[in-house]
Amino acid sequence: MKHYQDMDTPRPHILILAPLFPPFRGAAASRLHSFAKYWSALTQVTVVAPEHVNKPTGYNRLVFPLARLRLDFLHLPWTFSRLLRKVKTLNPDAVVASIPPAWPMWEGYLLAKRLGVPFILDVRDLPQGGIRAKTTLIHTAFKTFQINSLKRLGVRASRITTVTDWLKKELVEFLDYPSHRLFVVRNGSETSISAGGLSVKKEFDIVYSGTFIAIRNPAGLLKYLRFLAGLYPSLRALFISNLDNPIGREFLEGIDRLGLWKNVFIEFPHPPEKLPGLLGRARLGLNALLGNCPAYRGAIGAKEYEYLAAGLPVIGLLDPDFYIETKRLITDNKAGILDSSPQLLAEQTAALLKDPARLRKMSKRARKVGERFDRKRLAEEYYYKVILPAWKEFNATR
Repeated sequence: MKHYQDMDTPRPHILILAPLFPPFRGAAASRLHSFAKYWSALTQVTVVAPEHVNKPTGYNRLVFPLARLRLDFLHLPWTFSRLLRKVKTLNPDAVVASIPPAWPMWEGYLLAKRLGVPFILDVRDLPQGGIRAKTTLIHTAFKTFQINSLKRLGVRASRITTVTDWLKKELVEFLDYPSHRLFVVRNGSETSISAGGLSVKKEFDIVYSGTFIAIRNPAGLLKYLRFLAGLYPSLRALFISNLDNPIGREFLEGIDRLGLWKNVFIEFPHPPEKLPGLLGRARLGLNALLGNCPAYRGAIGAKEYEYLAAGLPVIGLLDPDFYIETKRLITDNKAGILDSSPQLLAEQTAALLKDPARLRKMSKRARKVGERFDRKRLAEEYYYKVILPAWKEFNATR
C-alpha cells in the first residue's frame, strides 16, 4: 500500500462525529476509536464526542452533546447551530459519520453541506430489522424514520462504507447507489495486542464476551450449556458481561435452576485493553443469534474478530445458512463450528474439547484468520481508498 510520506502532500483534516466513543464500550465505539487513532498517524483528525477521554491517541477531541438516544432529535434545532460554530473554527476537509444510531447521519450531512466538504457515511447495520420484546408505535415510527433518512441522505454521501459484502449488496439495491462509490471496510481487532493472550494459561473451556441481549438467544444458550455439561462434566464456561438487566437476571436464574453454577463463571466487563488477556484464558469463543433476524443476517459481530485474533475457534449457536457472512468468516475458513441446534452444537463442542490435537490445529487457524482483519491495516485502507479519493474528487468538481 502506497503511503504519502512527503510532508508537502496535502492531507485532509478529518472530522469524525462519534456519539458512541470511548469511554463508551461497544463495537461502534471500538471501530471509530481505531479509525481516529490510526488516521491521526496519517493526517489531522478531530473527534466530536459527548464525553471526555483521558488520553486521546494522536487525534484532537471536541466534547459536544451529539444526538445519541431516540428522542435526542428534539434538541437538534438548538444544538446544531452551536455545533456548526464550533466546527467552523477547525476548518475540516471531510466529515465522517457512522450509523446506527441514525442522528449522526443528519448532523454529518448538514455539517458537510454548510462547510462545503465531502460527507462520508459508514453504515454498520441496516435499520430494517431487529428484535424487541415489544414493538411500540414510537419504536415503529423511529424505525421508519431511520429507513427514510438512509434513503434520503445516503444517496447524497460522497462515499459510503459498510462492513460486509452482503451489506454492500443490500445498500446498492436499497439506495440505488453507485457500487464504485461504496466500499467494504470490515470490522476487526487489534491483532498485535491480542497476541499477548496467546500464551495465557487456559482456565476455561469457553468464553462469552459482550452485551447480553434478546438477540443472543439466552434460552438457547441455557439449553446448550445443559447439554454440554452433560457431555463434558468438567466444563468451565466464562461469561464476561454485565448481566444486571432483566435478560441477564433471567439467564442467571436459568443457570441456578439447571444447577450449572459449578460449570458457569461470571465476570463484569473489563477495560478493552485487558480483553485479549482475558479471552486467552479460554479455549473457545462463544456467540449466539436467534434465527431469522434480518438486521443481523449480513453483519458479523465484533466478538468474532476478537475471538479469532486471540486464537479462539468460534462456537456459534446460530443458523449458518441464514447468517451467511458469519458462515463465510468462520466455517468457510475452518475456524469454528456453527449450528442452530443447542444439542448438536453441544455434541460437536464436546468432541472438539476431547480432541486436543484438533483443537490446537483449529486454534492456529483461527489466529491466522484473525490476523487478516487487523484494525491498523483496515484504517489505512479506509483512508487511502475512501477518504483521500473522495476529498480529491470533491475538490476537483468545485
